[in-house]
Amino acid sequence: MQDPNYKRLFSFPRMVEDLLRGFLPGDWLAELDFSTLQKLPTEYVSDELLKRHGDCVWRVRRRHREWLYLLVLLEFQSTDEPRMALRILTYTSLLYQELVRNDALDARGRLPPVLPVVLYNGEARWKAAVEVGELIAPVGPELAPYQPSQRFIVVDERHVGAEDLPVRNLMRAVLGLEQSRTPDDLLRVAGRLVEWLRDLDDDDELKRAFTDWVWRLAGHFTPGDAQPAAVRTLEGVGMTLEERVAEWPKQWFREGHEQGVREGIEQGLEHERALLRRLAVSRFGAGTAERVSAVLAGIADPEGLAEVGEWLVCCETGDEFLARVDPAADEADRHGNRRTSRGNSHSHGN
Repeated sequence: MQDPNYKRLFSFPRMVEDLLRGFLPGDWLAELDFSTLQKLPTEYVSDELLKRHGDCVWRVRRRHREWLYLLVLLEFQSTDEPRMALRILTYTSLLYQELVRNDALDARGRLPPVLPVVLYNGEARWKAAVEVGELIAPVGPELAPYQPSQRFIVVDERHVGAEDLPVRNLMRAVLGLEQSRTPDDLLRVAGRLVEWLRDLDDDDELKRAFTDWVWRLAGHFTPGDAQPAAVRTLEGVGMTLEERVAEWPKQWFREGHEQGVREGIEQGLEHERALLRRLAVSRFGAGTAERVSAVLAGIADPEGLAEVGEWLVCCETGDEFLARVDPAADEADRHGNRRTSRGNSHSHGN
C-alpha cells in the first residue's frame, strides 16, 4: 500500500538526494551531480507503472557521463514482501520498455543503469530476498548464465540507526519519525526538524510536508477521535507539540471519566484504568505499566485514579512514579476508601 506521506516527501529533490547520500553503496556517490536531479517525464513512464506506483522515477546525471535512472519505490507494508525482488525486476523491465519506445538511450543505443531502492517501514525486520536470483531454483553452471540477476537496496526504517547518517541529512528525521513510540520521541524529532529545516529558506513546500506529517503522527497519541489542530509554520511545531504532549494525559483522564458516567461507574473505572495503563506504557515502558496494574485494579473511586493520573504527568522517571504509587496504595488500604483488596496492592512485588 502506498503511503501518501512518502509520496509527497519524495517528490522533492532534496529528499531523494539525502536518501542517496545516506544509503548509496560504494564510492560512486562522488560521481553524481545532484543539481541535475529531476523526475522522469511522464511520457517515459508506462501507464502500467504509473498505475502501480505513481510517478516515482528519478534521474540524476553522473559527472561527465550518461544519465543514471533511479527507481524509487514508495510501497510500504506491515511485513516484508517475499517476492519483492521479482516485482523490482518487473518495474525495471517496464521502465526499460518505455525508454526504448521513446528512444531515450545513450549515444551507443544502450539502456541506462538503474538503482532500485525500497523504503520499508514495517514493524518486523526485512528478511525477504534482495536479489531476484535467490527466488530461482538452483541450477548447474551450464544454465546459471541464463538466469536473471538484479539486486535492490532496502532501507529498513524501523531498524536503521538514524545517528549513523550524515548530520542534517533529512533521512535522519524520516527514521526518527518512523521510530517514535511515545509523545516525547515525537517531540525530540520535531525539535530537530525545526532547526534543520529553518535553513531551507527556499523550500517552504518541503517544510510543510514534514509539518503535516508530524501532526498526523501526533494524532496517534491523541485520545479518542480528537485530532491536534493543524500548525501552519515550522516555528510553531515544537512549542505547540510540547503543549499538547503535556495536555494529552489530562485529556485522556477526562474522556475516561466521561465515558465512565455514560457506561456505569464500575465499567467507567475499568476504562480509566486501561487509559492509565496505556499512558504508563507511553511514559515509562511496559515494565512499569505491568507493575502498577495491580495497584490500579484495587483503586475503586475516580479520585484515586485521578491522583495516579496526576503523578503520571508530573513524575520524570518510572522509579519516581512507582515510589509515589506504592505509599499511596498503603495509605488507601488503611483508610479503606480507595482500595478493595490489600493483597493486590503488593502483587507486583512478588
